[in-house]
Amino acid sequence: MAILKCTSIDSGTGFSLSEDMLTEIILRLPVKSMARSKCVAKNWCAIISDGYLRRRLPLHLSVVYFPDNPARGNAPRFACAASGDSHLLEDCDLGFSPFREGDVVCDACNGLLLFRSAGTPRFYVVDPVTRRWVALPRPSRDARLSMLVFDPFSSRHYHVINFTGWHERGAAVEVFSSETWAWTARDVEFGVPASSLSAASMHFHDGAVYMLASDPHRVVRMDVAPDAELACTTVELPEPMDGGDGRVAHSGGQLHYVTRDGGLLKVWVLEGQWRLKHAVKVDDVVEGGCRGSEIRFLALHPEKDSVYMSSPWKLVEYDLTKKEITGAWEFGGKDQTDEKNRVVKTWLVPSSWYLSDSFASGHVQC
Repeated sequence: MAILKCTSIDSGTGFSLSEDMLTEIILRLPVKSMARSKCVAKNWCAIISDGYLRRRLPLHLSVVYFPDNPARGNAPRFACAASGDSHLLEDCDLGFSPFREGDVVCDACNGLLLFRSAGTPRFYVVDPVTRRWVALPRPSRDARLSMLVFDPFSSRHYHVINFTGWHERGAAVEVFSSETWAWTARDVEFGVPASSLSAASMHFHDGAVYMLASDPHRVVRMDVAPDAELACTTVELPEPMDGGDGRVAHSGGQLHYVTRDGGLLKVWVLEGQWRLKHAVKVDDVVEGGCRGSEIRFLALHPEKDSVYMSSPWKLVEYDLTKKEITGAWEFGGKDQTDEKNRVVKTWLVPSSWYLSDSFASGHVQC
């Protein structure tokens, strides 16, 4: 913070920095120092909050996981990749939040968590980094399945989608918008049997939810737009999911389909039609990968050809072009030695500190 102190001089001194110079300084600060820098001056706050700076920030890795340790209970954990040269995933305490034993973590999306209070239809959206949370208004119907959709690159608003009843080829849906602060009831037709959809494969990108269907084998795209119908389109998959083990993700703005074929991890990209982009041995990505269910695909890097996969003890980044491991993180904490963990969500966003924009509506409970 030494640089910040020497530049936080009022305008009466005649000393100032251009916005370009301030931006370059801020980009080199640790995330927490950057957040505190909003208090230096109004122009610092404006630059830090600006979308241009946000797009230039390095991406930070965060995960939601469950430790396989009865002594610690079955509560979810949130962790971020440690700063500097550390190769640890550091836990972030969720004690500030309304989460209680028996509550359910319904979903997580790009830095925000969705909790549901046990035995009730009450929902909470939680930002584990800025330690803020909001209680959502009560929906009119109980949810069969809930998902949180949020894209910090394009909007500070988020949606919660409750599937409240299933039809043969569709569903009854309630959608909450943080912009209108209200739930809206809708019906959606998927274009495939509702029973064939995989909830585990749901993925949100640029205003649309993507889901995989197994019968027939297709990607279903459902548009999520304010005051509009949840229109759906489908695209046939290049090959069937192996035992339902398939995922969709975006990288470089293009839709990708990731699946396992025995000991191979295959990555397809949609370019008008599907093209097999990469095929690598799972054992090359995570040692012991061919042993199956404990090795999980988590995410694609949003900008480069890298895949993130986890074993019970660590998470790795693998460069699909260079065919080499470019990052590895272990779960931190003295009480986590030799402890198995199950990662359920992974994301990379510029900085979760910016997610506080999503709680600017005044409905905040800290």
